[in-house]
Amino acid sequence: MTEFPNIVVVLVEPENPGNVGFAARVLANFGVDKLKIVGCDPREDYQAQIFSVHAHTILDSAQIVPDLETALEDTDVAWGATARAGGNHSVTRALVPLQKLPDPTAIEGRIALVFGRESKGLTNEEIVLCDLVFTIPTSEEYPSMNLSHAVSVVLYHLFSQYATKKGREPNETRSATREERAQVMVFLDEVIDNLSIKDFRKPIAKQIFRNILGRSYITGREITTLTGIARKLNDLVKMCDESED
Repeated sequence: MTEFPNIVVVLVEPENPGNVGFAARVLANFGVDKLKIVGCDPREDYQAQIFSVHAHTILDSAQIVPDLETALEDTDVAWGATARAGGNHSVTRALVPLQKLPDPTAIEGRIALVFGRESKGLTNEEIVLCDLVFTIPTSEEYPSMNLSHAVSVVLYHLFSQYATKKGREPNETRSATREERAQVMVFLDEVIDNLSIKDFRKPIAKQIFRNILGRSYITGREITTLTGIARKLNDLVKMCDESED
């Protein structure tokens, strides 16, 4: 039994097959047995095979998908790793430090840990697909990490903080699904669209709410309540618009 049965590592268009092999080995080291690869299939490459050592099962069973959106279809939460920060003025890059990632063993749904290309990481469009984006603390002089090293650091952190020899008590609550969080945003997006704020600020406001939802652990019961409130807010805003007309 693996320590993290609900985690799947997603490698987006890895450029070095050797890194894929090393990453498979790291997964085995730290209790993760699910791997997805976006792009070309590197599993039969000699370097991938030789560097995976005794983790051939993880490498050979890796799922190959055409894009990140497909990779995330059967997951509930996506956490994306990036070395790029946009500062306080970039709400689309509201980063969480690695140390602040939630406890994956306390989340009932499937979690995708998403890592980008060796040369340029994740694109802005791919980052938007992630519920939260986190960064690994490194020297400012050389912040970019090798892909397999980044996977190793992240999984070591999660393993050392949350893995346990004893079985955990079943969690009575379940986490909100990706679809449930998306439904909340349907109503909140409509609320924002109908507010009397400048048009260029509306996408920013929407992204801020997505950042908040992505960084939060929300239970199924909480998301149901939040959806109901968002729906009533939306109805209220529409009523106000109609009365003004």
